[in-house]
Amino acid sequence: MIVVVGAMTAILALTGCSGENPTRSGANTTVSTTEARLSLQDIVDRSTTSLDGDWQVYSGPSVEQCTKGNGGDGAAYSSITALEGPHGDPAQDVAVVKKLWESAGITTKPYKSGGADPLLGLRGVGGPTTSISFLAGEQRYTITAVSECADGNALQMQGNGE
Repeated sequence: MIVVVGAMTAILALTGCSGENPTRSGANTTVSTTEARLSLQDIVDRSTTSLDGDWQVYSGPSVEQCTKGNGGDGAAYSSITALEGPHGDPAQDVAVVKKLWESAGITTKPYKSGGADPLLGLRGVGGPTTSISFLAGEQRYTITAVSECADGNALQMQGNGE
């Protein structure tokens, strides 16, 4: 579990969280926190539904501070969902998720960890996300995602229990 969470964190760091969504890169384009949360949950739900198994929410969606394209503070949602002991072929499942994400406007890039038994995966940006990743290991699959950076005060939202 520690290795997978560490790898998820590394991918999240690599995909970034600047709040700038390439598919909505207009200075006047804004998204509400409700839209950001629902869009994130929708792409994660569609991703997990596209693969067999009983996916469990590891964390989120939880609100965090982000920087909007204009440099101001905003609020984004992050989530991690995991599937223990998947039954599919990791390479085939990566292809299924890639097709889904690209149809949702997410630009994808393949991921492969090092080592003798590398994890396969996919990183993505755009569409309803700032970043999203899918890791397909024989022991566990994970999807880690961060929504677009929305208008909102993340610290105040956290203080209100969100």
